[in-house]
Amino acid sequence: MERSTMLLLSAIAILAFTAAPALSADADPILDFCVADLTNKNLFLNGLPCKNPATVTSADFKFEGFRGMGNTSNPLGIAIGFAAGATFPALNTQGLTLVKIDYANTGGFVPPHVHPRASEIILVLEGAVLVGFVDTSGNYFSATLYAGDLFVFPRGLVHFQLGLNSSYPSLSFSSLNSQNPGLSLIAPALFASTPGIPTMVLQKSFAITEAQVKAIKMAFGGH
Repeated sequence: MERSTMLLLSAIAILAFTAAPALSADADPILDFCVADLTNKNLFLNGLPCKNPATVTSADFKFEGFRGMGNTSNPLGIAIGFAAGATFPALNTQGLTLVKIDYANTGGFVPPHVHPRASEIILVLEGAVLVGFVDTSGNYFSATLYAGDLFVFPRGLVHFQLGLNSSYPSLSFSSLNSQNPGLSLIAPALFASTPGIPTMVLQKSFAITEAQVKAIKMAFGGH
């Protein structure tokens, strides 16, 4: 399928997911827009402070951070680009985050993680991606997505993505219904927290030995 057609599908999917106000995980805006003022580091809000509307221009509503392929030369074999309130100020108060993921053709991998403040819909544009999540009853839901396929990760549930295409890199876009969905990677959260979770707690949780806990902590840079 031509790339232009796939981009159109992406736009339709994103609009369908975000058009209804009831789908937003954030509070409704009370202004036409609130382009974030990222220069104000000393003001803490449930969101980001607004620029003076009189200084806002068309350029504030344009984002170029998804151009080109990202660098996947890292242990996970992925490149992630975020368009969120903190990186694309026009999204402040709009209840929306977009994520672009490039997967290396050697098996790019987004490890199990959660977004505590948002649901996510993923669209594969190129290649193939294995996705899955586990619900609160321990049921595992999974699918292999190809170009044009969509999949939903319900809010707050553990999920992952794995690129499967060995011939050329895979590409996906995701939309999340919050400008700050949050991200917690499961393994680092447990084995590399600060301060560290007591070794005995992890031993009992995973039925492993003290030596195994220490080895895993070391692998993730934990304490």
